[in-house]
Amino acid sequence: MGAIFTPPVYHRELIDGHEVEKPLPKSLHAFIKSFLLVRLAQQLPKKYRVLAELNVLCGSDRIIPDITVPLRSARYQDGDLADPAVLCVEILSPGQTISSLFDKAERILRAGTPLCWVIWPERRQAWHYANDRLTEAKDELVADLCGDGGVRINLAELWAELD
Repeated sequence: MGAIFTPPVYHRELIDGHEVEKPLPKSLHAFIKSFLLVRLAQQLPKKYRVLAELNVLCGSDRIIPDITVPLRSARYQDGDLADPAVLCVEILSPGQTISSLFDKAERILRAGTPLCWVIWPERRQAWHYANDRLTEAKDELVADLCGDGGVRINLAELWAELD
C-alpha cells in the first residue's frame, strides 16, 4: 500500500463560519514575535501568561493572534482560550492585508479583550487598537494593566531587531 501525501496545514482560523488558513510567518514576523515574547514575559507579573499562536474564542469566531496575554486563571474550552485576553498582538505576514489584521483585532476587542497591538514590520508601523479607537504608536507600545502597572515596548528597540 502506498503512502498518501497530504499537504501540511498550518493553523486555521474560523471567521464568519469559514476556515481561513493563517499565512506562514517569514523572517521579519518571526523577529518581531520573538522579541515581544521575551519582553512581555520579562515585564508582566506572574499572574499573566505570554502565549504564541493560541486559539482564542471570539463569539462564533476562533481567532489565532500571534501573541496572546491571558490571566493564568483564564478559562479554556477544549484547549482554546474562552475568557478574554488582556492583550493580543497581530503581526502582518506576507499574504495578509493590513485591513484583515484590523478586522481580526476588532473581533478580538468585541469579544472582551481591551487592547490589541497591530504591527506592520516591513513599514515599521504599529498601532494600539482599543475602545473602537485606532491610534498609531510613535515611540512605544503601551499596555496599562489595571492595578498591575503595565508594559512598555520601545519601538526603536523593536525596529532594531529587523536590521
